[in-house]
Amino acid sequence: MSRETDVERQQSHGSSASSQSHGPSLQGSSSQSQGTSSSTSTVPSSSQSSHSSSGTLSSLDTVSTQELYSIPEDQEPEEPLPAPWARLWALQDGFSNLDCVNDNYWFGRDSSCEYCFDEPLLKRTDKYRTYSKKHFRIFREMGPKNSYIAYIEDHSGNGTFVNRELVGRGRRLPLSNNSEIALSVWSNKVVPVVR
Repeated sequence: MSRETDVERQQSHGSSASSQSHGPSLQGSSSQSQGTSSSTSTVPSSSQSSHSSSGTLSSLDTVSTQELYSIPEDQEPEEPLPAPWARLWALQDGFSNLDCVNDNYWFGRDSSCEYCFDEPLLKRTDKYRTYSKKHFRIFREMGPKNSYIAYIEDHSGNGTFVNRELVGRGRRLPLSNNSEIALSVWSNKVVPVVR
């Protein structure tokens, strides 16, 4: 009889230890899980009655959880802006910087140009009258080894210069990093190309 009392005390002590813990724990109901090998069955005490015979916890032993906050619905992802393949930095007042993301840009006084020379400050200069309606264009084409090459093509009556070299009407030249573009005269530098 003392052996059964020891087993019951161990089961009762193990059961009360699990009810004091802060989270659910699993315990078997057989006496073998307590380290003894008794073949005698015992009657479960009231503290053990909430455990099922499979070793899982009943709903009485579950711990309440905290409330979950609502997760905002996914918004439509914005399309990423394309990375510029070239940047033009203004060297004179009246001109503005430009990030080239399209493959082709026209420059001139005409309002149909992507880069229109229409700033009021620029219009007040003597040089403005020397700029053509479609002065030049900058574009890129696929070159060897699947890489792009940037070009400038002159369409002006008074000339377009790259690094002091006249491009020439109807001709094009490749642009490299930090090329300086001048309009009408080689000293009228307006933008360098940064790639």
